[in-house]
Amino acid sequence: MPETIDRIVIGYGSESGNARGLVQRLLHLPFLQPFELAVQDLNALMLDTLTPKDRLIIVSSSFGDGDPPANAECFIERIANTPTLRNLSYAIFGLGDTAYPTFCGFTKAVDAALLAGNAVPFMNRVDADSDFEAFFETWCTAFHAVLQGNPRAGTTLRLQVKAYGEHAAYPARVIARTQLNQSPPFAFHLRLDIEGSGIKYRAGDNLYVLAPNEPDLLSHLVQWFDNTDVEALLENRELRQVSKSTLREIARTTQNEDLKGLLKVSQRKALEEYLYGKDILDILTDFCDPHSFTPQDLAQWLPQLLPRAYSIASHDNTTYVDVCFREINYSLSGRQRKGAATGFLTSQNPTVKIFARSNPRFHLPKGVDHPLVLIGTGTGIAPLIALLEQLGQENHTPQTCLVFGDRRRASDFLYKPKIDLWKEKGILNKVLTAFSRDGESRYYVQDAIVEHGAYIWGLLEAGAHLYLCGNKSNLERSINQALATIAIIFGHLTEEAAGLFVEDLEADNRLHKELY
Repeated sequence: MPETIDRIVIGYGSESGNARGLVQRLLHLPFLQPFELAVQDLNALMLDTLTPKDRLIIVSSSFGDGDPPANAECFIERIANTPTLRNLSYAIFGLGDTAYPTFCGFTKAVDAALLAGNAVPFMNRVDADSDFEAFFETWCTAFHAVLQGNPRAGTTLRLQVKAYGEHAAYPARVIARTQLNQSPPFAFHLRLDIEGSGIKYRAGDNLYVLAPNEPDLLSHLVQWFDNTDVEALLENRELRQVSKSTLREIARTTQNEDLKGLLKVSQRKALEEYLYGKDILDILTDFCDPHSFTPQDLAQWLPQLLPRAYSIASHDNTTYVDVCFREINYSLSGRQRKGAATGFLTSQNPTVKIFARSNPRFHLPKGVDHPLVLIGTGTGIAPLIALLEQLGQENHTPQTCLVFGDRRRASDFLYKPKIDLWKEKGILNKVLTAFSRDGESRYYVQDAIVEHGAYIWGLLEAGAHLYLCGNKSNLERSINQALATIAIIFGHLTEEAAGLFVEDLEADNRLHKELY
């Protein structure tokens, strides 16, 4: 016999409206009509008013990186302050975004808090992503079966999307690896197979690559320590980006005065210059001897191998994801070096371990109704290609200008066929280029912005948003100065007012930066 249930209480937390929409659909399900139904947002829900004949349904999203929606932010504290939850029977349908590190973080925390208070789930928690329709239908079917007296329909339910991350990366098969330019350093477009993975992403998001350490570097470290255990100890440790904390441990143990001197605050710039292009073997060679400490000591001082981030160069596809990168290949101290990840990506390895992360500050609003100025240099064009793909897929054409810069037009005009096609289709209204090595004097994207300042200023006056991607040290200040210059020349602002204008662009979320 089914347990007697007098009332079904539905508590919801909703930021964008998805959870609230599911609650409205629940209220109209035929199998729930015989019950008394009560609906409240989670901030208003008083747990101590529930009885053993009530069933609590929680439908909630997690906002951002696992935070509660605004109308649910008090709920976990309320759970903690409720004297007893022993007779509470509940079920949770959580909505999240796998592109955030803390996927469904709020509803997972609610579940943990209720369990800690001895409440009893009559259905297993659901962790759904943005593609939640199939999960919702399956969950409703199981809910109906539970109410009809089949508790196993709830306790055997398994509806939890796998969230990928640093410790659970997805092994994506390489579909295509295409060289984009004709002169070194070469740029590549990489397409990775994610079909069936459940990975979700959109234009503007980032893809993280977990590349193994180079066998040659590990071999050199084995030789330096004269210890065959070194490879196993260090293969999953970060050997390329040497942190200050690691350097401090080495300096403390070796008491090397030169290294201690470099670590002084006053020597910050000298330390940055010294570390540029170097790895842990350079540090050991320059400041230590093999008997200064053990490989086990070094393994403890080094962090886990760090993932490398790349801007995604495609938009919202469930079968593949694209990235664009430039190879790093140089010689230093008698050793040939490659980029930690780019060296791996340019090799013929068939799979790459990856995970995606949301990057909201670089997202394009759906159905954007203001002009766009997309500015990129070199492989910084990658996320702009994704944004243009989004415009093409949505068949939406706001006034859009692309400003692209690289070394030489003949050899380094990345994605030129795509750009020409988008221009032909009207997705791109104007393309401004700056190839720095083609003329007698250097010409950069900031110069192109000033040269076409009247046009750019007109877009800005019409409410344009700017999306900027490239090398931080070379680009950010130059673009800010170029924008201030056209504000003075074409907006007739004072120098002070022009500076404030650029600051306001960023404060008003009209200047979106992805700098590395």
